[in-house]
Amino acid sequence: MEEIFQGSPRFLDIPTLLDTEFSKIYEGKGDLFLRRWEASIMPKLKAVAAREKGDIASVVEGMEEQTDDEKCYTMLVVLTRLLPPVAASRCSVKSAITRLLDYVPVGSTIASLYNASQDPAQSTQPQLACIGNLRGGSQQYVIVAKSDKIAIPLDEGLTCSVDKLFKLYWIYDLPMSTNRRAKVLDLISKVKSVN
Repeated sequence: MEEIFQGSPRFLDIPTLLDTEFSKIYEGKGDLFLRRWEASIMPKLKAVAAREKGDIASVVEGMEEQTDDEKCYTMLVVLTRLLPPVAASRCSVKSAITRLLDYVPVGSTIASLYNASQDPAQSTQPQLACIGNLRGGSQQYVIVAKSDKIAIPLDEGLTCSVDKLFKLYWIYDLPMSTNRRAKVLDLISKVKSVN
């Protein structure tokens, strides 16, 4: 990550450049995730979760009273529960969510985010950190690359922040965890089967 931001330092202080760069590469698709997430994907995930056995159906109960960030987080939890575990990994739901989004207390400094985890696998990949909590209304999301001590503060909600993180991975072809493709394709087929 450090090499990326040495070559493109403006991404650090103008995160909207990620949207611009993504739109240049994929014309007309810069906001496709945002448009589809709430209108199409979330309702389908909720329907799939409601059909599942066990405690996954209870995760989506009462979503109507949640804030937009809480709804997005709930759907991320549903995604981690619907994706079957990879044979080589016995990752818990909490661990899977923490690899994407880590919560730190209000008042935490950005410098403290670099040292928040000693897990080497987690510290090598960029992730989101939320300073505050979902219900507080005063949270801030930050893309953090702990090993490179790089942080990109974002002025948006959780859905837009996830979108920015995805675009960062996509634009710079950053490596993601391996052996997940078959599991993701299985989930996509479940979601597509919902009418």
